[in-house]
Amino acid sequence: MPGPLDGVRVLDLTRLLPGNYGTLLLADLGADVVKVEEPGRGDYIRWTPPMVGGEGAIHRALNRGKRSITLNLKAPEGVRLLRRLAEGADALIESFRPGVLARLGAGYDELSTANPRLVYCAITGYGQDGPYRDRVGHDINYIGYAGLLHATGAPDGPPVLPAVQVGDFGGGMAAALGTASALLEASRTGRGRLVDVGMLDVVTSWLGVLLGWRLATGTPPLRGGMPLSGGLACYRVYRCADGRYLTVGALEPRFWRALCEALEVPELVEEHYAGPERQRAMGERLERIFAARTRDEWVERLAELETCVGPVNDVAEAMGDPQVRHRGGVAEVAGVAVGPGPAISLSGLDRAEPRPAPALGEHTAEVLAEVGVDGDTVADLRAGGIV
Repeated sequence: MPGPLDGVRVLDLTRLLPGNYGTLLLADLGADVVKVEEPGRGDYIRWTPPMVGGEGAIHRALNRGKRSITLNLKAPEGVRLLRRLAEGADALIESFRPGVLARLGAGYDELSTANPRLVYCAITGYGQDGPYRDRVGHDINYIGYAGLLHATGAPDGPPVLPAVQVGDFGGGMAAALGTASALLEASRTGRGRLVDVGMLDVVTSWLGVLLGWRLATGTPPLRGGMPLSGGLACYRVYRCADGRYLTVGALEPRFWRALCEALEVPELVEEHYAGPERQRAMGERLERIFAARTRDEWVERLAELETCVGPVNDVAEAMGDPQVRHRGGVAEVAGVAVGPGPAISLSGLDRAEPRPAPALGEHTAEVLAEVGVDGDTVADLRAGGIV
């Protein structure tokens, strides 16, 4: 059964994590995603270590199921070809700094004039306007500006970087959502939109808990001291006898009661939401208890009880987890794992084996033929460094 975006053509001019992840989400929903890359070099993610078989491992993970063409946008003929491709596309997603494509004659205004239905999504660090519009940045900067980094880490330690790039992947997901929403509208109205995704905006939108705390108390959230970042003994990570860790998330009273009974500390049940001093004392008590057994012993003992306890897996363990495997969390190409599987499951949609990530320019002739460029012309374009 085809996916809900079957027949939708998306031109992907992005580089690195945000756009690659966003267009992967669209490809998994059935869109025909065509990466438009620089001849001879391509998306930087192709040669970002570690390498597997001459390809960047992250490229293999995030660009499966897509097609690739090369196009020199520094040449007028390359820009003309991009416009031609955009005339038949449903969406275009780019991650250049604001105004770059417009200066080349291929911005939203120019492309939407020729194709009013086109959805044009621009992913940037800070958005298309505002005082930071033209600043450069990376994920670490966005989470720093947003206040998220300040609140992350142990109470007496420095801010700690998350292991996953929050702004980048969040920005990619926002781009996919915004693009899909605008495509739905265009199907009804015949008009596309500019989808303006600023990664700082996305991170800021995730601050409901932290900002709610600040607005209610008048003080910044305490690093490692918020209810869901270490302030509650019932919602923490605990070290076990073998040096590995458990997650405990017994927030609801019935889960906390079940945990206390299983750990034989029923006297703690009524102190579930006690003040900070008691939380520290209860946390120390639980630390001593969990330190008496190995992680897997605790998992075996508690996982089937309603205690909200689980392991802190490393990535290899996570990819072998039976629930992750059952849900298709590992994408395989020809029996070889290449990265995470689709994020969204839809009823009636079979999980077909994905195509491998494309070689640079692998589909140039194929895609250009679809807009009427013949083989001889493609050969001339190659000779001229246009593709």
